[in-house]
Amino acid sequence: MRKINFFYYIFISNIILILAFINTDLFLNKLLILMIIAFLGIALKDHFHEIKSLEEKGNITIEKLNLDNLKILIGCSLAAILTWYINHKIGYGPIVANGIVGVIVALLFSSKKAGAYYIASFIGMSSQAIVPSMTMSGIIGLLAGFVIIFSQEVYAGMGGKGGTIAAFSTQLVRMILGFFI
Repeated sequence: MRKINFFYYIFISNIILILAFINTDLFLNKLLILMIIAFLGIALKDHFHEIKSLEEKGNITIEKLNLDNLKILIGCSLAAILTWYINHKIGYGPIVANGIVGVIVALLFSSKKAGAYYIASFIGMSSQAIVPSMTMSGIIGLLAGFVIIFSQEVYAGMGGKGGTIAAFSTQLVRMILGFFI
């Protein structure tokens, strides 16, 4: 399982670096980021092939989507939407909105699901300049749900996992939508 976790860590790190590359204008910064992306890209490729060979031998199994994971996806989307609604439409502000959603999910769901929903509620804390609508909040929450499911143990025991996943999901959706808008 550690090999798969390391793979996800490298993958997420590469995506964050690509987003940083796109958002920087300085040539030296772009060059340094490209060098790090190349290094991590080679590690990602090698690690992918190693995981594939271990899976073919039956030494590891890769987690697939199941009913619990589907509930996490839907719940993450709804938590992001609810927090955004409380924050922007009702006007309680981001901290109170996140706190309300956090208390609700802590009371109603298991700790695993409540943690995932709470992470997704960070998305709804964003300003309207970053996340302009409830629909976009829901889409970002859905992506955050996927990241949570497939990287559950990547950042185990490390602080900042929730904020990292929320920021990563938000920036990735904004980048993708930037291609079409």
